[in-house]
Amino acid sequence: MSLQISRASPTEYPILRNLYPLYLHDLSEFGDGYTLDPQGVWQPDYLPTWLSESEQVHPLLFRLDERPVGFAFVAQAPFTYMTPGRDYQLSEFFILRSQRRHGLGQQAALDVFNRFRGVWEVAQLRGNRAAIAFWHRVISEYTGGRFEQTLLHGEPAQVFDNRGV
Repeated sequence: MSLQISRASPTEYPILRNLYPLYLHDLSEFGDGYTLDPQGVWQPDYLPTWLSESEQVHPLLFRLDERPVGFAFVAQAPFTYMTPGRDYQLSEFFILRSQRRHGLGQQAALDVFNRFRGVWEVAQLRGNRAAIAFWHRVISEYTGGRFEQTLLHGEPAQVFDNRGV
């Protein structure tokens, strides 16, 4: 089985629109920041930002044997919500539950980092202990322990520079 990662084209945006509510559903477990509106649509909905024509956003689609299994949304400076002095932010990252714990998340993360060289920030929701442990482990292994553990807007985060990795 082979993981393919590519920038989503406009013809693939419907796939991301289908996956995004699954991601928000997963996040809803970790606080009241993600809720359904009266029409049953997950809020907040940042998907229009990620599917815009801006050169500051990179929507990446993950496929395993031609089937969608996840996505990553990477922001590039000077993206509005990034910390000054950082080049990239891994803003959203999702692997289908049925595909987790098989190494796909780590493989996808490393591929995403290797596509973009510079100073990265990666934050997690403080209640999502599994994500915090995952990102700490992956980034520690990727950088050989050369990263900063910090807080971004009160949430745990890692900052690292992969230009020398």
